[in-house]
Amino acid sequence: MSSEIFDKYVDEKLSNPIEVESRIETRKKGVSWVRITILFLFAIFFIYLRRFVNTLQELTFYVGPDGPEIEEQFLEHLKTNLAGNWSRKYTSIPHLAGQGKELLEFTAEKFKEYGLETEVESFDIYLNYPVDNGLKLIKDDSEVVYEASLKEDELEDDPTTIGDDLIPTFHGYSASGNVTAQFVYVNYGTKKDFETLDKLGVELEGKIAIARYGGIFRGLKVKFAQERGCVGVLIYSDPGDDNFNEDQGYKPYPQGPSRNPSSVQRGSVQFLSQMPGDPTTPGVPSQGNVTRVDPYNSIPKIPSLPVSFAEIEPILKKLNGHGINSSEDISSDWVGGLADFKYWTGPNPDYTINLYNEQSYDIRPIYNVYGKLRGRDPSEGYIIIGNHRDAWIKGGASDPNSGSASMLEIIRGFHELSKTGWVPERTIIFASWDGEEYGLLGSTEFGEKYGERLKGHCYAYLNVDVSVGGTGLKLESSPSLNHVLNTALKQVQYPGSETPQSLYEHFYETPDKKIGILGSGSDFTVFLEHLGIPSVDLGFDHGDNDPVYHYHSNYDSYKWMSEMMDPGFKYHQAVAKYLGLVALKLSGQKVVPLKMAEYATELKGYYDELSARIPDDWLSKKITKRRRCHERKHNVNETTIEELVVLTKLSLSDAIGSSIKLDNKTSYLQDLWDNSVDMPFWKRIILAGWIKYTNIRLLLLERTFLVEEGLKGRPWFKHMVYAAGRDTGYEGFALPGMKEALDDSDFWELVKWLKTIYSVTQDLNVRIGYEKESLMESSFFNTK
Repeated sequence: MSSEIFDKYVDEKLSNPIEVESRIETRKKGVSWVRITILFLFAIFFIYLRRFVNTLQELTFYVGPDGPEIEEQFLEHLKTNLAGNWSRKYTSIPHLAGQGKELLEFTAEKFKEYGLETEVESFDIYLNYPVDNGLKLIKDDSEVVYEASLKEDELEDDPTTIGDDLIPTFHGYSASGNVTAQFVYVNYGTKKDFETLDKLGVELEGKIAIARYGGIFRGLKVKFAQERGCVGVLIYSDPGDDNFNEDQGYKPYPQGPSRNPSSVQRGSVQFLSQMPGDPTTPGVPSQGNVTRVDPYNSIPKIPSLPVSFAEIEPILKKLNGHGINSSEDISSDWVGGLADFKYWTGPNPDYTINLYNEQSYDIRPIYNVYGKLRGRDPSEGYIIIGNHRDAWIKGGASDPNSGSASMLEIIRGFHELSKTGWVPERTIIFASWDGEEYGLLGSTEFGEKYGERLKGHCYAYLNVDVSVGGTGLKLESSPSLNHVLNTALKQVQYPGSETPQSLYEHFYETPDKKIGILGSGSDFTVFLEHLGIPSVDLGFDHGDNDPVYHYHSNYDSYKWMSEMMDPGFKYHQAVAKYLGLVALKLSGQKVVPLKMAEYATELKGYYDELSARIPDDWLSKKITKRRRCHERKHNVNETTIEELVVLTKLSLSDAIGSSIKLDNKTSYLQDLWDNSVDMPFWKRIILAGWIKYTNIRLLLLERTFLVEEGLKGRPWFKHMVYAAGRDTGYEGFALPGMKEALDDSDFWELVKWLKTIYSVTQDLNVRIGYEKESLMESSFFNTK
């Protein structure tokens, strides 16, 4: 201490000793608090270091039952089959979108009971509920000669069809209206059907179109009719489209397998291939003070009603002898199975229809239920398994509650596994969506709200909607999931065979059978086609030998399911086993089992097929091509369409080769991990890190196919490879941008998509490529 400072200290001490002592004590306390703070921080550091080490040991050195053992245990737990219990509950009360509080609470309670972290989330959706309707046949503009009841018959043998809580027959998102006009038969109401009527000179302006169900999504039937100037639409189920009908000697339900004549297919008439979700909030979640827009970009402005074939026949037969005879002048494809209607197009100037439809529209809440089964490593992302809960009727034993029952069985099986200490490697999230029937509402709003999080963490979405609508297994998937789907097929027995047969043998009974591609019509749509997440949709579909499935009708009931379609609920159980195994493989293997070779091969096949359609006179035309790379602003040159096609094909061939290498290396990594118990700890840590790096790359591969501007005229659909057909709704198409450009003979739109496909293919090759090959050498990861 210098003499000046010392003297000042002494003077202060003598002049005010209490104050000086206080200062010294304060300084001492300050030093003490610093020391205490440092010690505290060190303690926190060591606590978290210990936790980190424990976590690292758990993640890196955990040795539990292997995958096959866990899968066998899961199948053993599902030998007890409770699917029938869940089906009876879910079909006991009406559960229209936004309603069915009892089933909402039941689902949440079951999720909690079976060990899931459960949450209910609501979205505020623009929805319609039915108020009143009417359908009258009028002669000479004044005499009502027939009036339809627009109701299904109550059946004494089937309690689901009886009561004051039945939901009326109506269309979701149909416009209110009261119109009287002449009417025209338009076959299935496809775009091609309307073009045929145009060519034949059948007047559609100001008419009511009558279409039969089938071929395309019902909403597009209304869309095409509206575009032709029609003022209303009626849609009915034609018995000629059924595999069993009364003309063949089969009795109708409930006495036999044919369609009950009064059955009515309800459903949404939203323009599904334009955009799913709340029509007033495109691309953003319907919550809070969201800005809403005009909904009529994706829903109709004209009224529509669903009708039974029993009640449409007295109307249609008035067209006999008027307009064009379908069987003689159009095609036998226009002829159905109605006895008294000879399938003339009409119109008949002596008869009109009065179509009355009153709907109540408002912003109404819908409710999703989520259940989370946490994985061992929270940073390892997750998979989602989803099924929707809402139905158009009180029953819905097939749609959607066969899927609801199967999903609860999966959850129950996982809960039994958890009792033994099993924890999946990565988190599994279960979702019970609301509002699917109106337009994939709950899932779409969820995807739009959590889109960035999902793209960064969700490896796959597994969808089960109708798990049992027949006896033939249907699989549609992103090709990266095909490997794991095929592997699991071999482990489950097909319930419909008299001799032992696996699902794999059943599914591939015909040599040309393939796993299909996804379109739309269920909750996978937002995950694959908007967010680029590998997805699958599966279930037992209706076959030629199955009883008629009364889709969206009161007759999709517990009685029909338990006595006619799936006695013993064995098909429900098979779906639960199969989908559960797929989830176990995706969530349990250290290396996520996504495989790209089949995807790349399929992609090249799609491109080869479409490029063969390019007109010869277009191939030699020059276009400006920009390369997507760091030099793209400066690297501009002239090339022809033919040259660009060749370059893309070469790039796709490279992607196939790179994908095969990637798949081999991911299999090798998994094999290393499975046999790494005796590996030195530091090498096992490096291996775990390398696997995590690989999983991140696998996570992002499907995102490569997202194109921000989306498809022409429908930007919500952003996946370059797969989308719902613009003119079909349900059916999916590959490389839709390129396909639609060719369909429309739009040269510059084709140029745009050829460039896009080439650029994305180049990006795909970069993402598939593997660096640091030396780390993959087996000598590095030996156990010594």
